[in-house]
Amino acid sequence: MSGPTVSAVVTAHDRRAFLPQAVASALASGADEVVVVRNFAGPIEGAEGRYRDVLCADAETGVKEAVGLETATGDVVAFLDDDDLWEPEKVPQVRVRFGNDPTLVYYCHYQLPVDSQGRPVAAHHREWARKEPGRFAQWNGRDFETLFGEIWPGNNSSTVVRREWALEWSPLLREAGWGADSFWLVAALLSGKRVQMDDARLTRLRLHSANMSQTRGATREEFRQRHGLSMQRFSRSWKTLAQCAETRAGSASPLTRYVRGKAKSSEFLASLEQGIRPRASAVEVLRRSTGPTERGVTGTALVTLLSPALARRLLYSSSQRRWNLQ
Repeated sequence: MSGPTVSAVVTAHDRRAFLPQAVASALASGADEVVVVRNFAGPIEGAEGRYRDVLCADAETGVKEAVGLETATGDVVAFLDDDDLWEPEKVPQVRVRFGNDPTLVYYCHYQLPVDSQGRPVAAHHREWARKEPGRFAQWNGRDFETLFGEIWPGNNSSTVVRREWALEWSPLLREAGWGADSFWLVAALLSGKRVQMDDARLTRLRLHSANMSQTRGATREEFRQRHGLSMQRFSRSWKTLAQCAETRAGSASPLTRYVRGKAKSSEFLASLEQGIRPRASAVEVLRRSTGPTERGVTGTALVTLLSPALARRLLYSSSQRRWNLQ
């Protein structure tokens, strides 16, 4: 083996079914060590003695990743959710990229959507359908709507960071709690360090009914509860990043304005789903001047002024269409 050492940090909370497959994929890919951060005990079948086990009761992904980062010893840390899989060529590719560029601190690649059985599927959600991470090299450094909406593939299981640099951000990651994948990208951009993205599909992203971020198989009420909680968590994360961005880049910077806008959008959607002053929150979104207004959020806010119940029904219907798999 040559190049930097690579630690896999696998995070799990309550879910057990897919964890052995995730750990096995990290080992098969050639990770120098595997750190499993979870809130339950018990052996991981097929991986006995080949991973470091760390118990963490906190449900927030950011906290678990911070614990794993602080436990890991590799030069580079690659994160993996318990329900996803790495391709065999993942770790060798990571070694090449970080070995060839000692200034690189953040790498994110594309992923292949699969179903609960690990079979490839055609996913229509905008997180995958229209992303082109290979365009990052041509990105102008100012248009964050395009970066987040059309280029960045996102996802924890496709995120890789240089450990020495990332440790400096660990306390803020704990504070942010949720949205760890977007946290690492914003942190790298605020640092002014080297960032890479590409079209390599090195992760199999498993889509199933227990995903917090998707709604296949959920009833309208289940979706409302799940979506409301996730938006509440995203709002907290984006607010933490907005404060950091303002401190480091200034209140008028394009990145600060974008992150503020995301925080306000998430806060509005949480208010709508949870029934907490939805019309007042919609007015705040429509009036805001702190960041870009996403078209979908604007439309939802306008409908909310007419009928919050109708806006919630439309959100559910829209989510069902986006998460349709073939």
